[in-house]
Amino acid sequence: MAPGRQERPRNEFRGNQGDTGLPKANLISYYIDPRKESLDPKMVDEKALDWAKAFGRELKSTQLRRFYDEFKAIERRILTGESLQVQEANLQRDLALIRLFKAKAVYAEKRKVSPRSFSQFIFDHVESIRDIKDLKAFSRIFEAVVAFHRYFAEDN
Repeated sequence: MAPGRQERPRNEFRGNQGDTGLPKANLISYYIDPRKESLDPKMVDEKALDWAKAFGRELKSTQLRRFYDEFKAIERRILTGESLQVQEANLQRDLALIRLFKAKAVYAEKRKVSPRSFSQFIFDHVESIRDIKDLKAFSRIFEAVVAFHRYFAEDN
């Protein structure tokens, strides 16, 4: 060991152990009623437009489509069950794949191919998916965001 250096235990975490700098998820309510019977129309209209504007010029359409297409593939896999009970079981089976979107979003942000606002969008929505109704609601919202984003994207 070099003079003046202290030996650090091998298992000590390097870096900041406090705040990680990752987005903090804000849970989102997709519905206008507590029974989750009706998707709030503002979510696929004004809110989707706001989200698309927030990361519009900083996020390329191909990058957004990559996330959306992967999400839709997972959704199709989950919804293959004929009954709601099977679909719910499929959701629990594949919930880790959905949660993985958070890591992928911050990875894209770190590579400077997506803005923080997109990472925040992913964190908020991934944490808000609790059941099949939430999954379907987010799918509709994500679809609207992708459509609105096409208008604002620099590469359109």
